[in-house]
Amino acid sequence: MISWEYCCVSGKKWSQLTADVQHMFHCFVRKDHRNYLRFLWHKDNDLQENLVEYRMRVHVFGNSPSPAVATLGLRKAAQASEQEFGSHVTSFVTRDFYVDDGLTSCPTKEEAVKLMKDTQQALAKYGNLRLHKFASNCAEVVAGYIYKYTLTLNTADGGKQECTFKIWYKEWMNFVQVEQSDCKPAGIVKRQLGGGHFLAGGVSAADCNSDKFQAPLQEAVRHVNMMSNSMFHMTPVQVTKCTSQVVAGAKYTMNVDFQQSETCMNDKDHMTSLLADCPPSNSATHTDHFQCTVVYAPWHKTQYETDCKMVQTKPKPKFGNDGHDLCHGGMFKDFQKKHQKFYSTEEEEKKRFGIFCENMKTVRMIQEKEQGTAVYGATKFADLTEKEFKKYVGKKWNLIKNTNKDMKQAFIRPRSIPESFDWRDHNAVSDVKNQGSCGSCWAFSTTGNIEGQWAIQKKQLVSLSEQELVSCDKVDQGCEGGLPSNAYKEIERLGGLETESEYKYDGVDEKCTFNRSDAKFYVNGSLSISSDEKEMAQWLYENGPISIGINAFMMQFYMGGISHPWKIFCNPKELDHGVLIVGYGVDGSKPYWIVKNSWGPDWGEKGYYLVYRGDGVCGLNTMCTSAIVK
Repeated sequence: MISWEYCCVSGKKWSQLTADVQHMFHCFVRKDHRNYLRFLWHKDNDLQENLVEYRMRVHVFGNSPSPAVATLGLRKAAQASEQEFGSHVTSFVTRDFYVDDGLTSCPTKEEAVKLMKDTQQALAKYGNLRLHKFASNCAEVVAGYIYKYTLTLNTADGGKQECTFKIWYKEWMNFVQVEQSDCKPAGIVKRQLGGGHFLAGGVSAADCNSDKFQAPLQEAVRHVNMMSNSMFHMTPVQVTKCTSQVVAGAKYTMNVDFQQSETCMNDKDHMTSLLADCPPSNSATHTDHFQCTVVYAPWHKTQYETDCKMVQTKPKPKFGNDGHDLCHGGMFKDFQKKHQKFYSTEEEEKKRFGIFCENMKTVRMIQEKEQGTAVYGATKFADLTEKEFKKYVGKKWNLIKNTNKDMKQAFIRPRSIPESFDWRDHNAVSDVKNQGSCGSCWAFSTTGNIEGQWAIQKKQLVSLSEQELVSCDKVDQGCEGGLPSNAYKEIERLGGLETESEYKYDGVDEKCTFNRSDAKFYVNGSLSISSDEKEMAQWLYENGPISIGINAFMMQFYMGGISHPWKIFCNPKELDHGVLIVGYGVDGSKPYWIVKNSWGPDWGEKGYYLVYRGDGVCGLNTMCTSAIVK
């Protein structure tokens, strides 16, 4: 611990300043350098498996060269910035930093603010480094400024409102937060902002090629690709009908035409790439048309709210030289229309049609053998191969290695319970979410359980952040899979969960931006719950929804009803998908579980899966857990 008194110059009121470089060790491994950081370790971290070659994507804490490498990179960034930002930045970084922590003093608070701002901008530009966690003995250095604005806004009904905003602004941290807003009916139509008149709230046409539209366009591209089934990046080839509007932030609308790239994969490295970086295929004959709305609110953590809807503008081509539909007549075309499935080329469409037909053979087989009332058919996953569908689940759960034996066992007292019970009727279940093509089901199962525990114990139902677990859980594998039993422990290590609105879901493995000060939703431990389905129902009735693992094979084509497949089709020992039991019921002579999934409300029974209760269907009673919230 370094005291301020030790740092002060006797008799002078100098401003002391400290700052920290966020995730410094993670910033200095380029993709083309990973081959120089190879090592051997057991496959999947299983000591029983063979040794395989891995490459380091970051310099890990505890590796002896890491501090030296990171320090060298930090100093190189400062030296490269000197011509633009000045020698005071270089001096601060080279003389007053110990690895990732900076400590210095300035004669005045104005010089301290300038040094802080210049250093942050220099390191961001020349080293992709984020300087944060500023502290000072002078409040003005880190407090920022409060601005007050009065605006008159047009309302949807043709009236006007006068709104007063207080905005907290820290220029050096790119931090903007609305501290207070208050609106009331008004008759004036101007705001005072350095003179002049400005009417807020109106929609105006905008230049689609202007610089201000580049960031909203990239957000639209990211949104479309995150929800795409394609292996290749969808590239925007034309942007039209752009508008902008002053709202709480800025609202942009645009029509964007996409074609499939042949050079860029649909991965996190190309998620926001535009035409110059990912040109479309020369053979691309199909264009997908989207209407996108992007709201930019810089004071929010994720800054953007994006929604893109596909618009069909022309009929799809038929198959066969005679124009006659193959397979099940118009079934594939009906499937395309219902699920907005448009493909980049005719070759791709024919390929998907072939996969669809093979899947319909599987559907026919499992439907004939179904013991329950379930109906299987052409869901939105019907044009995917079994391997492609695995992106929506995860790796198989190792039931030998990953048991719940080290977890506290739940106490379940025998008691009579109602014939049916549903926590959705008691405000303990959030809306159905959509994980996209990221194998993060385990995170949704975990947050769903904790949402239920908080709603029951604290009388507060809040949607919690899955992206925090995908990005910040160091034990699980993000979009490659994980386990709720691990996630509970990681949440305890992190200090809690942020809300969905504070840490929005992106559906990609990305750098952790967790803010502990926003993590208000904690857990006090976790429990393993009995595999006896009568005891599971008793525990659920008394305590809340249960996080489980399940074999998702039947779910690819599930459309509704009570699913009760033969075990030969759905091996109970091959769990690969995390879901949440929220209730139970009986339909005639068939008892069932109500299972919340994370594939959106357009799947199954409005996002839910009804599964026969009492036969260990698809292994749903094998890995049952819950968080503890006190």
